Amino acid sequence: MTIEASIADFHFFTRERLNALADQYQEQFANAEPYEHVAIDNFLPEDMARRIAGAFPGLDSINWRLEGPGDSAHSGDRKIEKITTSDEEQFPPLVRLMMMQFQSGLFCNFLDRLTARKHLLPDPNHYGCGLHSTGSGGRLMLHIDASRHPNKKLSQQINCIYYCTPDWQDEWGGNLELWDEGATNCVSSIAPRFNRLAIFRVSGKSWHGQPFPLKTPSGIRRNSLALYYYSAEEDTEGLGYSNFVRWKAVSEHDKRTPLHRVKAVIRDHAPTPVINGLAKFARKTGLNFKR
Repeated sequence: MTIEASIADFHFFTRERLNALADQYQEQFANAEPYEHVAIDNFLPEDMARRIAGAFPGLDSINWRLEGPGDSAHSGDRKIEKITTSDEEQFPPLVRLMMMQFQSGLFCNFLDRLTARKHLLPDPNHYGCGLHSTGSGGRLMLHIDASRHPNKKLSQQINCIYYCTPDWQDEWGGNLELWDEGATNCVSSIAPRFNRLAIFRVSGKSWHGQPFPLKTPSGIRRNSLALYYYSAEEDTEGLGYSNFVRWKAVSEHDKRTPLHRVKAVIRDHAPTPVINGLAKFARKTGLNFKR
């Protein structure tokens, strides 16, 4: 595929601006509750943000993967449920370039400075991340992330979500909710406003999700670029290695079958190695317990 473009068509991060943002927000990030996080508005120049939004693939333009809301019964309708792709070849050129920028040395150094961590590593293979899109009525259950990377020596430390639906209205909902350690109360809520970058710490206690259905008008989706960052240092976040997501039912929308309830009991009480083995078996055999 040949694309005619000039250098003016792209946006590249600069060390000066990223350092300034890190210095501006590092205290807010460090002191946030229930765990470290921050939302940075107007992260990209307005014209570039709108071009990325315009390039974001539609429902039928690429081969999306149906994810759904998590460990809950759902409609199976891609117009409603969360869909994703981690396949870089499917990313539109402008989006693909922006994803590369988010994995650049400049951006990783920015995250180091913002989060007071050292040598955070990007994931160019997009394990579990990439492009995410949810339609009206869609949601994502409260959860704690799995250890996404197949290299067990890498510990997932930081998640970044860049929201790219233009002219987002707060009344549409879709907020990223951050809950307390016991998953009993939402402590902080981040609206998915256009051109906003959300950054938050990942740990064995960082419950997060979008547990309530979107209220967007027909045809408008909650679109985002999602990226995860790792450390090769000792696991200081208490994650351990788990290749399964811990889901938590917190609302009337989390409709769970008896099988879902059995799975929840196993996740809550079985040793992690046992659950890892069961999760690996389910994926290997193609079993789908999400519906």
